[in-house]
Amino acid sequence: MGGQGNCVDGKLDDSGYSSPVPLIGLYVTGATLVCLLFILVDVFTSFRSRKRWLPCRLFSLNSITLTLLSIAVKLPLDLTSPMPRVQDQLSKLTGTTLMCICTGIFFPSLGTYRESECFNNMAALTIFVVTIVVNICIQMHTGLIFLFQAEHITIICCMTILLVALWYFASEIHSQNEVSHDGIKAFIMKGRGSMLHRLRVSYVRGYDSNPQFMLCRRPLNTLVATLCVISAVVLMKVAFRYLVSRRSDLCEGVSVYKWSMISIVVSQIIAVVVGCLAITFRLFSMNGHRLVDYGIRQEGVEDAEAIIANNPIFRRTFFFRLKFYSRKIIEIFVTWISLLPSLPFACLEGCVESFPEIRQGEEECDYWTWKNGLNDMGRWIKKIDASNHLIKLLSRAPPLHQDDSPFCQLKAYYDSRKPGYQMSSLSVVLLVRIATISISSSLTASLPNSLNEVFEVLQFVDRKLSASSLENKKKFILAEALWKRENFNYLRPKIVKMFGNNDEFEKQSQLNQSIAIIKGLKEVSLSDYVQHELAMMTDFLLLRAYESIQELYGCIEQLFVDMLNEFLIQLPNAIFREIIESNAEDCEEVVKFALKVLYKVESLEPLVRWSFPVGTTITHLTFNELPNV
Repeated sequence: MGGQGNCVDGKLDDSGYSSPVPLIGLYVTGATLVCLLFILVDVFTSFRSRKRWLPCRLFSLNSITLTLLSIAVKLPLDLTSPMPRVQDQLSKLTGTTLMCICTGIFFPSLGTYRESECFNNMAALTIFVVTIVVNICIQMHTGLIFLFQAEHITIICCMTILLVALWYFASEIHSQNEVSHDGIKAFIMKGRGSMLHRLRVSYVRGYDSNPQFMLCRRPLNTLVATLCVISAVVLMKVAFRYLVSRRSDLCEGVSVYKWSMISIVVSQIIAVVVGCLAITFRLFSMNGHRLVDYGIRQEGVEDAEAIIANNPIFRRTFFFRLKFYSRKIIEIFVTWISLLPSLPFACLEGCVESFPEIRQGEEECDYWTWKNGLNDMGRWIKKIDASNHLIKLLSRAPPLHQDDSPFCQLKAYYDSRKPGYQMSSLSVVLLVRIATISISSSLTASLPNSLNEVFEVLQFVDRKLSASSLENKKKFILAEALWKRENFNYLRPKIVKMFGNNDEFEKQSQLNQSIAIIKGLKEVSLSDYVQHELAMMTDFLLLRAYESIQELYGCIEQLFVDMLNEFLIQLPNAIFREIIESNAEDCEEVVKFALKVLYKVESLEPLVRWSFPVGTTITHLTFNELPNV
């Protein structure tokens, strides 16, 4: 296949080299729009979750966003393509400004990484920023950039200062994250009140302990935001001047990017404006956020609500807002006055914190953090269903602890068949499936309804406390699949066919039909782990002789209650382990999930003998005293 680019008469034919460049321009536009979409999604989800510090989720400092930006800012890195028109020269500035704004957007995400990962990402960002700065300087020296040179210098200076500020944040944020997270863990382990009481307060406190929130409330956030605003204002001034003059014919010729240049410039200006607005909102939405005790950390959520309602400190009046915005203006002024090359960032931050008009008074508290934490928790708590079926079942068939109970016999039987074998959530699911396929629904209706109410709790305890072997992980996944997606009722006709004529099968008693179906379950073909567990469960049920279908169901029901109880009693241990082992950035979501799990079984406290972690001062879930069971 012949093509352009070959040697013709000893000369290289390069006439087609620039033909795909306009398509590359569209590729640059596409990458810019993807970055813009990520920013918008982050802003939308932040407003939806009422996190006014606009945490970075999609558009955070990682390899994906850096790769997207390397495409979006391709033009400032292009050292050879001529840029004769005004829009061509402007595209260099828009790309550089976009990189500067994105560097400012990134900085809250530094708190979400482990220290080594954070430094690796910062190293990658540093290489990228230094490459852009060097390339811009080379282009100004060679004359490729002949317009807006002062603006380029301003923006690359802002970008360089931003990079240094991010390195300062990265060097110290992780130690602060651990201190905040350790405080929550200490309160969970040694604080006053029930587990539910502590988790509710810890959830609200988690708003203030979010690593990205901790970064955004730092005084240097003002510096970051101001640098981004300056960069955006410089770009908008140039763009406005271009739109007013409408000059595009400075030099003859057209850039190799041709018609795609307009789409690049427009998309990058929009991305810069949106990013700058997000950063500005992040700056002006943060109060001093210095929490004081006021009993909120030690008292319950109801007490916190009373404090917020009755204390004038929490009332956001016009004068409160005026005072806040005045402080922000002073803070910006002090920050920039203090910005001298001889001062390290630590001294700069200390200067801002020590300024008397900015420093938060000891009497002030973070109204927004607590109020929204309480409201957020109140919304999803109302959606949690009570365990009505489970309460009735546990009341009718209380857990047995005698050595001759069906559950103890089942454990001994399992151990004889496979020493060291651990029961799992798969065992509970299979027991319910055996009951619903072999016994009339008029008897077994309470079993699936009860398991539905507590299945999330069962899975949580199983995942957190079971051994982390490959076998247990597979059983955990199979249990979820069997309960949520697969019902054994389709096996009943197949099992009936194994015993010959359907009419003869129907003439048998309900007990004989159920025994036959339980025997037939051993013959069906299922996955290895399910087949093995099912065989042991059915063999155990068939060891006994039953006088009636009610006796068979009574044995299954008691087994179900005892197996559930075996998992439920370990719920406090699972919750404590989940929180203690979580990372600082995950703590809020971990506590939220623990609260949801606990609210599901809150009404079961009088019916379950809970087991609490050794070394904690807690002895109950919700009651003031441990109830007698």
